[in-house]
Amino acid sequence: MGYGIGVVEYHFPVAMRLRPNSPDLLFCLMSSLLLICASGRGWALPVRGETVLTLSDAPGVNVLTVTLAAGAISNEQTTRLAGTVDSSLTIDPATDEVSDLTFNSADITADDMRFLLGFGLIADVTISEVEADLATSLSGFVDAVSGQFDATQHQVTLNRGAITGTSLVGQVDENFTQNPVSGTGNGTGTVTLTRTGVAGNLVDYDILVVLPIQFSNPLQEGVDVLLEGTIQLEGSIAVPLDPYLAWAEANGIPEASFAGDHDGDGIPNGLLWALGYEADERPVLFTPDLFFPGQVDFFIEPGAGGTLAPIVVEESFDLENWFEMDPFLVQGFENPVPAGTVWPFMITLSGGSTGYARLRAQKP
Repeated sequence: MGYGIGVVEYHFPVAMRLRPNSPDLLFCLMSSLLLICASGRGWALPVRGETVLTLSDAPGVNVLTVTLAAGAISNEQTTRLAGTVDSSLTIDPATDEVSDLTFNSADITADDMRFLLGFGLIADVTISEVEADLATSLSGFVDAVSGQFDATQHQVTLNRGAITGTSLVGQVDENFTQNPVSGTGNGTGTVTLTRTGVAGNLVDYDILVVLPIQFSNPLQEGVDVLLEGTIQLEGSIAVPLDPYLAWAEANGIPEASFAGDHDGDGIPNGLLWALGYEADERPVLFTPDLFFPGQVDFFIEPGAGGTLAPIVVEESFDLENWFEMDPFLVQGFENPVPAGTVWPFMITLSGGSTGYARLRAQKP
């Protein structure tokens, strides 16, 4: 299958003359559109969306087994979990695959439990009014092909409720609000997407997430609490097939083309979208900063939510021949600058004080 490539260049109306210990040199930052088509279709980009997932009431799941143990003596109880979880997912609508699942916050409740060790002679303890949070610790990476993820990426925290009662070593009084108890998922979790329909630019999915958990916490010296079970979450989400088109519609310019310039400010609509800006915003695309004599560094500031698509940085010495800039000249050492970049990124011209730089945004 062949691929047709068309490049259209746009010069910003802003140019600056600088005097870095040399004669006047003109530095331009330009944007261009790289449109890659396969049989007339554009490439889809992964899209990040948010939704609320609900703990399902299916049998065998969302039942937490809690074991209170003192040496060889233990008592096991179960409690039903219920509630919702605010979640974010990165979905590729071209493949119906998930590459990231992030739990932002949760409101999970559990039924009260009473434990008797040695018929209450060793311990008589009640766990009551429990509420829990579920959040992603560092990364929400999901293997896009299998839908599997490392469950330890996600943390469960008991942040409301109490353990009260008596034991051989004295009064038991643990308050989760004052002293939260945290643990992580255990083993391998899965997230499954099922496409349920397409309406215009939106594709709908049903979501099923399975997260096994297991962790322990010392209650008192010689007394431990073990928690294990499987959290199952269900919900739905709608994501755009074309995120640029969704951006244009949300900004009230549904007919604005990716290559066009709806407000005539010199910045193509597609690059404005890719940089993470709204249609009525004018980003500061570069600010020369002379760290070293004869060298110019350009700073590009993404929108408040970060870049929405990969951005290729290219340079030229004659405005005719363009080549991809060495990643070591791009802050973060990545070129293209990846989607989701939230910090201003810096590029340095390899020719020192001479040359041109441009940004390239790929149409989804």
